[in-house]
Amino acid sequence: MDATSDALKATDINPSYAKAWGRLAAARTGLNQLQGAVDAWQQAVAVLPKSDLTLAEQKQRAQYSAELATAQKRLDEFGATKHLDGFLLRPLDDDLPWKRALAILPTLTTWESSAWVIATAYQEWDAAVAQMKQGQVVHTPQGDGYFGLTGVIEGLTNALVADERVFHIADQDFFELYQKQLIFEMTRFSGWPSSGSRELMEVVPKRLAAEGWNSVRPAFSVTVRAWIMRAFVEERLTGKCEAALDLLTSALEVLRWGQSVWKDVPFEDKGAIFQPTLVRGVKCLRLNVYMSAYTKKRGVNPKYSLDVLLAGAQELLDELAGAPTQPQNVDDYAFILAFHRYPTGQAHAIRGFYYNEKARALRGTVQGLSRAVVDLYLEATKAYTEASACYPPDEESYPWYLHCALQAMWESVGQVKCLLALLDSMKKSTVLVKRIWEFGANWTSGPNSTPGFVVHFEKDMMLRDQLFEKMRRGEINRDSLVSLQGDVIMVIQASNVWA
Repeated sequence: MDATSDALKATDINPSYAKAWGRLAAARTGLNQLQGAVDAWQQAVAVLPKSDLTLAEQKQRAQYSAELATAQKRLDEFGATKHLDGFLLRPLDDDLPWKRALAILPTLTTWESSAWVIATAYQEWDAAVAQMKQGQVVHTPQGDGYFGLTGVIEGLTNALVADERVFHIADQDFFELYQKQLIFEMTRFSGWPSSGSRELMEVVPKRLAAEGWNSVRPAFSVTVRAWIMRAFVEERLTGKCEAALDLLTSALEVLRWGQSVWKDVPFEDKGAIFQPTLVRGVKCLRLNVYMSAYTKKRGVNPKYSLDVLLAGAQELLDELAGAPTQPQNVDDYAFILAFHRYPTGQAHAIRGFYYNEKARALRGTVQGLSRAVVDLYLEATKAYTEASACYPPDEESYPWYLHCALQAMWESVGQVKCLLALLDSMKKSTVLVKRIWEFGANWTSGPNSTPGFVVHFEKDMMLRDQLFEKMRRGEINRDSLVSLQGDVIMVIQASNVWA
């Protein structure tokens, strides 16, 4: 983002500077701004001499022309994809999680339900979309303009930060409407649509000194929220983790900067964008994207580090130490769950992922179940179990992290009674989870068409049946140690575990 800002300044200073247009195109490509990249490459080629080229200029023209062709091809391919025909476009039927959640809210007598979180996030998302649809192009003697309501970008991002699963598209023209709304709000508040975090930290104090908080607050908010929204779309819709990570890192950088610089300024002046809970939500979104990037680039790109993931998880846990974990009244139910318990669960789950990855790597090195390997798997099991305990029993993350804990046991060695305890908790919770999440995206299918939660849970229940059958035949008892090799449950002798 900062490279984009610098390149734009360079092209403003000298519109004939081909290298600046090339840098702008490369930066936009990194942000997956395909049309902008094509436009910049076209300019880069156009400003080069057309005759009497030096050898260097010939090489430069050939390179830029090739880059332009590549960018145009990517843009054409993206435009040809049918990403709205199923992946995000969904009919608003009563089986969607938020609809089911809204239906059961009146029957709930406890705060321990994921219905509070997803229903509240949906209501905010739905209200923002309804406001967005009221926007319209108006024709005046001075030219065309746009009439709309402000606060839409805020509403959409508030919903995403509370529960990112609420993101859905019910209309083919969603992105067209959103783009108009974003331009409207950016123009209305004089935001910084082309700035990166570094430039923002330079220009905001100057504008604050000249115009005050009433000018800076909405402009800063819509700029950072636009980054958050675009990051989510980049990661989920186009699979561009690196672009999403850059956007969320920039958002987090300026929010932390603002929290420090204006720590004594009331929120009514500086804005809700600096509330600790919202900043925490951005941290959680960024950690999710970072884990996705690490998983995709595992063993390929060393810049994604397990240690960075662990540090982010520990930061969340330190921040939440001593925070309330049980809401006192119904107005706090969704808030405490979304911004206290869920982030704590995410942090413990990342710890589980860390120890699991470390155990697999070490196991490959020592080629066996050494004591160190088993201890790492044990830490993973504990962390995943702690993660599960942070969620309500009808939250899909509850049985999923039990499944992850179970997998860590199967990978090393588990005592039958411990395995059965996890399996029994999973079986009990999946009945509750299906009431809300049965037709959610995670339940039915995972990323890149991988099997959804339900496939893994069904396999887990088959293994549970195998354990009971082996106990019935006297092959094992509740104190036996077992491991999973392929789909076969193997009895492990304690003396072999430390080989």
